[in-house]
Amino acid sequence: MADSEFKLPVSSFSELTKLLIAFAKSKNAASLDDLNKLTGINKTLISSNNGFLDSIGAISGGNKKEATPDGKKLGLALANFMEDEAKTQIKKLLSENEFIESMITALEIKPRSVDDFQSHIAYSLGKELKGRNKTGTGSLIEMMEFSDLIEENDGLLSPVRIVPLSPKLESLNKEDTQKEVEAKSTSDSTSITQKFTNELGQNVTLNINVQLTIPDTDDEKVYENFFKAMKKHLLS
Repeated sequence: MADSEFKLPVSSFSELTKLLIAFAKSKNAASLDDLNKLTGINKTLISSNNGFLDSIGAISGGNKKEATPDGKKLGLALANFMEDEAKTQIKKLLSENEFIESMITALEIKPRSVDDFQSHIAYSLGKELKGRNKTGTGSLIEMMEFSDLIEENDGLLSPVRIVPLSPKLESLNKEDTQKEVEAKSTSDSTSITQKFTNELGQNVTLNINVQLTIPDTDDEKVYENFFKAMKKHLLS
C-alpha cells in the first residue's frame, strides 16, 4: 500500500530543525539557494525535506516556500530552545496528518520495535528501507517520540496513552479551582509587625495577620475608600 501524498524526510531531526528555524526567521518566501546559504544543507536535500515539511503543513508555496503560522511557531520555539512549545507544535502538525495518524493506529493494533516500525512506514509508502528512506523513517519516529505521540517500552513502540480523570475527580478539581479564584478576587490580607519593650525590659515582636474581605464591585471609589480606611486604622 502506498501513500502518494505523504513525503518522508531524508535528513536527521537535527537537520530538519535547521530548516525549520531558517524558514521561521526568513522575512520572505525562501528559495533553495536562500536556504542553502542559511543552513549549509545541500540543495537536493533541502528540496526533498521541503516535501516532508509541506506534507505536515509546516511550510507552503511553490518554487519559493515560507513557513505556515504553525511552522513559524515551531521554528521560533526550536530557535529559542523552548522545548515544551516545540513539542506542542510538532505534536499538532504530526497528529493532524492522515498518514501519521494511520501509523499511530498501526501501533495501537500491534506495538513494534523501532526497526519493525521503520519497515512498516517504508512499506506503507511503497519504498525500500535503505539509504535516505531509512534515515527519513528514523527521523520521523524521533519526531513522534519527541512530541510524545509514541513511546518505547520494553523495546516496543506504542502510542502514548493519556489517562483521563474520572468525572468525580474532574468535578472536584473544577470546584477547587473556582474556590481559589473566588478567594483571590474577594479577599486581601495584610501583616502588621510591632516591636516594643515590656515591663521587664525584654524586647518583644508582635505579628498580627489581618485578612479582610473586599466587596465585589466595579466602583473604583469603593476600593479607594477601603484601602484608605485600612491604612488609617490598621497601619498607622
